[in-house]
Amino acid sequence: MPSQADEEAHQLSYLQKHMANVLTLLADSVDGEGDESMVLTMETFEHLGFLLQFSEGTPLSQAAPFFANSDPDMPAAPVPATQVHDWILQNIASSLEYTAEKAITKENNQRSVSDPDVAMADAVTNTRIQSSSSTGASVQNNPGYYRNTSFVEGISKTSVVKHGSDIKGHSIKVLNCHDSVIYILAPLKYATVYGCSDTTVVLGAIGKVVKVEHCERVQIVVASKRICIANCRECIFYLGVNHQPLIVGDNHKLQVAPFNTCYPQLGEHLAQVGVDPNVNKWDQPFVLGVVDPHDSLSHPAGVSDVQAESATCLDPDLFTDFMIPSWFEAEGPTKYNPFTLPEVYWASQRKKNASLEDIQKNIRELELDDNRKKELACALHAQFKDWLYAFDSTPSLFLESMIL
Repeated sequence: MPSQADEEAHQLSYLQKHMANVLTLLADSVDGEGDESMVLTMETFEHLGFLLQFSEGTPLSQAAPFFANSDPDMPAAPVPATQVHDWILQNIASSLEYTAEKAITKENNQRSVSDPDVAMADAVTNTRIQSSSSTGASVQNNPGYYRNTSFVEGISKTSVVKHGSDIKGHSIKVLNCHDSVIYILAPLKYATVYGCSDTTVVLGAIGKVVKVEHCERVQIVVASKRICIANCRECIFYLGVNHQPLIVGDNHKLQVAPFNTCYPQLGEHLAQVGVDPNVNKWDQPFVLGVVDPHDSLSHPAGVSDVQAESATCLDPDLFTDFMIPSWFEAEGPTKYNPFTLPEVYWASQRKKNASLEDIQKNIRELELDDNRKKELACALHAQFKDWLYAFDSTPSLFLESMIL
């Protein structure tokens, strides 16, 4: 696993290399010659927010000199793509310099710290700053960003629940968690899941964008306007998203499926952050760019760039609802999944429910004495445990929930 600083530098370098192609995809053609023939409107420029971030809560256009302070009642004039490209490259170069200086400072500090009794507050502060450095390509250092961000970090083999009252600011980062189940049941603007494995993460309502990076065998259940997935393997995404999922980098064996859960306040949270449950583009992933064999361990040297791998739709027969324990959330009006399931997934659910009802009916109709009933209950419990261990990487968490 690369360090946060190495990953940030790698992402910035990747953007530096491919930004011209990205802008070509976004730009509109107009009458003119040379550099003036391709332009970007403020609206299309905002789409770069998937890849670039200046400061939390500030629209990307307000950080750019050619769109900042535009009159909201009058559309801003389009800007030549070459001007946008030059400005972005300047900021990427500055950020790369800052990242390098930060890494050198970190190394020098590590060499100078010889006292094992260093103040715990200082140690915690240093660890948080380094381990929580932006996992996306942030083009400007913003100390206030960390004051507005909450963290779930280094969790292993347990479950974590975060409500709105537990979260400061409007952003959450789930970092380096393993074999766990994490519930973020709150309305937020941004969320990042980074470096996790064998973990289920539920993100209730995210109004701007979710970024999932360098994860393996995770299940992400999320309702959001946008999601960006990068460098992940063997992950399943249960999505309620208003825009196409963006897939970049070196990904393998990704699957997407429709959103599959609810909790009592989900409808209210979706309304607060502006996510429309009537629009779900979960099955329309957009793959951006190609995989550079020199940047990927999965491609041998000498192989030319290949199209980045997309995601496949989860087999409806494997689709199940994800149940959030009722004691995790207060009472609220949402009783059902607010996102409509496609008919093929509805049919699969109806089939499973019908089979379950038949089994329950047959069991109720059995004429058994108390000892036989006890034997049957033990057999069913044992079979369920075997199935759960085969199906999920964190069965003990769910068994504990059932016992409680």
